[in-house]
Amino acid sequence: MSETLERLKDIGAQKIYEDTHIRIEHVQAILHENFDGLSKMQFTGFISILEREYGEDLSAVRARGVGYFDEKNASDEAITDDTIFKSSSKKKNLTVVYIIVAIVLLIAAIFYTMQSTNKTLKSATKENKIIQNVQKSIAADVNGSENNSSDENVSVVLVDTNTSLALPKKVKEPKAVPHSLKIIARTKVWLGYVDVDTDQKYQKTFEGVFELDPAKEWLLYFGHGYIDVVVDGKKEKFSSKNTLRLHYQDGNITKISINDFKKLNRGNRW
Repeated sequence: MSETLERLKDIGAQKIYEDTHIRIEHVQAILHENFDGLSKMQFTGFISILEREYGEDLSAVRARGVGYFDEKNASDEAITDDTIFKSSSKKKNLTVVYIIVAIVLLIAAIFYTMQSTNKTLKSATKENKIIQNVQKSIAADVNGSENNSSDENVSVVLVDTNTSLALPKKVKEPKAVPHSLKIIARTKVWLGYVDVDTDQKYQKTFEGVFELDPAKEWLLYFGHGYIDVVVDGKKEKFSSKNTLRLHYQDGNITKISINDFKKLNRGNRW
């Protein structure tokens, strides 16, 4: 990495943002030469602003970035008409398959519903016959008792066959909630963090210890990866000069790609 970029790193992404109004994630991308979040036009424009603002020569960085975008654009243009038309044909074939599967499932659902209805009717008829037989038997006993003794009082009890014993429900054991979530930056770093439930975004530049609520789900976006994450005293160490994206949930910390980050962040890179 060039001495020029090292001098800009010493200034810090937050200070550069305040001086130039270039968004912090774009400043971080240039400082760490990670261009996947920029377009070629943005990149060349930001390089010109940095050169003008700080009097630095960033021609080497510019050349590497332009080469990156030229190679990326060349790979994107490699898609041919044949590939497009083949994809369209496959989609049509899949649509026909989906329609056939849907019809089969609908027929199966109707058949299952009819079978269930027939079973219910048969069961209800059988229960009615049992009740009628019990009532006839009790009535016969009562008549016999009345004939044998006029002084006896006969008590008749009907059994409700629909009554069932309630089984105790299983009580789910509550999950253990972590008591602490600490981020330790070994050098000064920019951090963007997102509360996944509320989509609330925050950012700060710090060095040392920074604590977050361990009961929440977080998306973490670091300008570099020289950090440690400590959950209830259990430390996980990261060491990378490039940007780092992490997902925290229920005491677990996971390194994720930019695509996974976007999925969890409602389609946003940040």
